[in-house]
Amino acid sequence: MPAASFANAVSASKALATRVGIDITNRIFEVTGTRATATKYGFDRYWRDLRTFTLHDPVDYKLRAIGDWVLNNQLPTITQYS
Repeated sequence: MPAASFANAVSASKALATRVGIDITNRIFEVTGTRATATKYGFDRYWRDLRTFTLHDPVDYKLRAIGDWVLNNQLPTITQYS
């Protein structure tokens, strides 16, 4: 698999995991209500961990790289978010 294809596959996986994870954690709070924030359940930990994961390596950079590849056939450039 060429490096660009691999980089785009990783970027797409990161973007999908982020979107699905945020959706799931938001639904946990919607279903369980305010008690989801209680320390004894620990649901808030999932949300905090996911948000930390997504903010340390922003998905917007991944989506831009995928778009450049699909629309412009431009290889992803190496950055601190690669």
